[in-house]
Amino acid sequence: MMLSAASQVLLRSEELLEQGKWLLVNPTDGHVFSELSNPEVYGFHQFFDIYEQSIAAAKAQGRDTQHQFVAAYDTDVSFDGAVLYLPKAKAHGQMLLANIVACLKPGATLLVVGENKGGIKSAAKLLTPYSDNVNKIDSARHCAMFAAVVDKPVAPFDITKWQDVSEQQVADISFKVCSLPGVFSHGELDKGTQLLLDNIDRVVSGRILDFACGAGIIGCFAGLKNPQAQVVMSDVSALAIYCSQKSAELNSVKAQVIPSNGLRALTGKFAQVFTNPPFHTGIKTDYSVTEGFMQQLKNHLQDRGSLILVANKFLRYADELDKQFKSVQTLTETTKFSVYCCRR
Repeated sequence: MMLSAASQVLLRSEELLEQGKWLLVNPTDGHVFSELSNPEVYGFHQFFDIYEQSIAAAKAQGRDTQHQFVAAYDTDVSFDGAVLYLPKAKAHGQMLLANIVACLKPGATLLVVGENKGGIKSAAKLLTPYSDNVNKIDSARHCAMFAAVVDKPVAPFDITKWQDVSEQQVADISFKVCSLPGVFSHGELDKGTQLLLDNIDRVVSGRILDFACGAGIIGCFAGLKNPQAQVVMSDVSALAIYCSQKSAELNSVKAQVIPSNGLRALTGKFAQVFTNPPFHTGIKTDYSVTEGFMQQLKNHLQDRGSLILVANKFLRYADELDKQFKSVQTLTETTKFSVYCCRR
């Protein structure tokens, strides 16, 4: 399998990772572990699809599955080095660095790799709180890699210090939302999601799904609107899973929160599905997750079950929805968003 450009750049300096215990943080592909000769390379994953890839690749090679899918990495092992694949959101990168350095030995090597379009040029500035020795060591394939020696004091990591808890009100329902850097619409109620909530007239007492749940806003709103609903929330992001669980707790909403790549980890059928689906993977526009969701959802809907979906108006989802559902109704439109109700 073709590795991502960032992984290709990392492998150009593989000799840096040949000795000691290393931690790879949010690699953009799971197969990069198979290309590294050092068996003491661990994985810290916040994206479930790459986590699953990494586990499968390790098992295929007969290696130990030294991978964690978590919002925050906590370990008794002190690493000799770490590699951060720089995320899109600056605050997410800052939070990850604060977490990573707390897992490193004093004087450890910290590498940051990423695409030029993804803000890698800012890596040196991000590393300065932890090192007086930061250097750009490679540049290729529209990517760059920086190296730093962790030579400044490091504080223990506490993810709760990065949390934002806000109070929201839609119609007559007030609710609290926990969010973290790296979660969709961190710290605010997205206008598209608000429009969707404004158009939920009824939540059934059956099993409902908040797909690509982010901070759990839709699932919590639905659970408060009808406490008899059996709320399920799913997302590919460990940060989203963490925030949705916290949001549910804050609102005393009983919910099952499931990490899933698309609908793959979900079983059973739903009476209602709500979503403000993603159309980005990292910095790249990516419609595949939502297209796959629309194509597969009918297998997860009960008879007479419904989907309510909000999308940016420039995303032409109506044609695909018409192909997949017997009935597609536009509930409302603004200059930016459309809300659709679809039935089997």
